[in-house]
Order: sequence, then structure tokens, then C-alpha cells
Amino acid sequence: MALNQQGVRPGSINMGRVLRHLRYRTEQSRIVTYYRPPIYDKDDYGVETTVENTPEILIPRLSALIRPSMTADYQLQKSGHNIVGAARVYTPNIQTIKNPILDSDDVNVNNFDQTVGKSNIVFNEIEGWDRFIDIGRYIYQVPTSATTNWASGSANATFSTDGQTLTATLGATFLGTFNYAITATNTLEADRFQFQIKASGASTMELINFATYNGGTTTQALTYTPALITIPTNSWLSIDVPFSSGSIDDGTTLYKDGNRYAVTMASGASFNDESDFVKFEFKVDGKEDGNKVYIKGLRFYKSISWHVHSAKELNRDYMIFNCVRVTGARDSRRRAYD
Repeated sequence: MALNQQGVRPGSINMGRVLRHLRYRTEQSRIVTYYRPPIYDKDDYGVETTVENTPEILIPRLSALIRPSMTADYQLQKSGHNIVGAARVYTPNIQTIKNPILDSDDVNVNNFDQTVGKSNIVFNEIEGWDRFIDIGRYIYQVPTSATTNWASGSANATFSTDGQTLTATLGATFLGTFNYAITATNTLEADRFQFQIKASGASTMELINFATYNGGTTTQALTYTPALITIPTNSWLSIDVPFSSGSIDDGTTLYKDGNRYAVTMASGASFNDESDFVKFEFKVDGKEDGNKVYIKGLRFYKSISWHVHSAKELNRDYMIFNCVRVTGARDSRRRAYD
């Protein structure tokens, strides 16, 4: 610290390191998903149209300290039951978010890495009504700590695990599917799911699609198909996407190295997100025999969405936002009526 006539001036704060240390000691330090909704064109009268001008921004695994003043205030509104709340959210500065340093515990926002000489001009600050999507609670975690129930589909694969990460080693048929299947399991309360994926071998290995099955046939599947995207070999690609029928037409987004990949969502004729989960499937192009795909952290969860209402402080070390929760579902009533 340095003292001068202006009083005490703190030195530089490594907010990323602070958040990591706090996360080991308190659940207030969280790993959240940053989301900015798409921006639409306006007509001659200044009314927004349905033509998308700027795509959504979706950045998983952003470290944030969340200090709620009210996590859940149960309201009875004209439209029915709702849950609102308020919190103060602390994040690293925007330069750290856009130029992350990979941590030893793999907590990073490398999906949006802006390397030297490269800049995404649509994301230079966190603005009002941008969102921090937190995990309210996990609904179901697909095990990657064991190989039980993992099986080849149209691809030939063998499976192993180190207790945390599942490794699928591709055989002679390296273009195709592999999956995890289980007896019917509840995921009704989930509205999002997440996982991390990386590869070893050819740097051109592709993630063709991934799908969740709420029933035993393809007519009961919800399939996510990204634009042509290769699976990174030197870092994890973090994926966090919506899991609900209301978002299917809009699709969703993946970011890799700061570049956006649009993801289409296609549901089978009999898909129902209120039905029980039975299978999760990956389709990859492994390029050659012996290449490997690594999967970890595959979880369905119920989210809490904190919307930025105001910025309390923006500086070169950290940012502080006052946020509100504007909507939430009561699981008991959804289960009763859906």
C-alpha cells in the first residue's frame, strides 16, 4: 500500500485469485455463466423487429462472488406465482474476462479468449440487464467417474476414467456416436445442462452434435448441432446450454477462442422435457483410430438468473454489480400442473 495526500490507495488486486481462494471456503464464490440476449433490428418507427442484428453472448465458467440480500422472495403476481430476489455480484475486470489465464484447477473463461491482435468488438463491457446465470441446485449428474452404462453407438469406442474425467478412445469406426444410458430418471426441474469436453490426437476432431433423450427413441430426443467446430486439444471447451421447450426455436450458442458458433436445437416429434431422462449421446468425428475424447462435469441443473440492474464500481481490478432476480419457478406447482 502507498500513502499520499489523498489517503490510502490500495495496490493491485488479483480478483481472479481472490475468487478462487474464496470458492474453496465459501459457496458465495461461484462459477456462473454470463449471458447477453441478442439485439434485434428496429423498424422505421423504432420498434424492434424479429431480425437479429447482434447474436447473443454466452460465456460459461466465469468466476463471480455473489452476495444475495434476498435469494428468493415468493410473490403472487397477476401472471401467477413467481420468485424474485436481489444480490451484489463481484467479477474480475473486463480485460481479465476477455484475456483469461488458464488456472491449475481449469477454472477459466477460455471460450472467450481474446488473444493479442484479436478483439471481439461486441463485448467490451457488462451492461444493464445482462445476466449472470448461477446454479440453484443440481438435478442430475451424468457420472464420468465410472464407465458403467457408457457404451458405443454407431462409433466404436472403449471407456476409462481417472475418477473425474471419462475418456472415450475411438476405434476403427471413429465417426459416430457413443452414449450414457440409464433407467428413467427425473430431470423435470432442470432448465439448463453443462459439460466440458476436449480431445487428444488430431487437432481437427469435430463435435458434430450432442443430444439428451427423454425417452428411448430419436423421436424423444433434443439434439444440439453446432456449426462446424473442432474439439480443442490443449484446453477444455465449456458448454452450458438451455434445456427447455421454450428455447428450441431460437437455438443457442457456443464460443471457442472468442468466436461464436451458432447451435441449432431440434426436438423429435415426441420430445417432452417434462418426461424422465434416459440417455445422453455424443456424436463426434475422431478423424482416425486411437484418438480420444474427454468428458467431465455433465450436469443438469436448475438455474438462478441474476440480471444486472446497476454498476456500483468499475475499475481496473474488479467490477461490482447490483443485480435482481426477476423470475423463478416453484417446483412443487410445476410438478403438480405440468
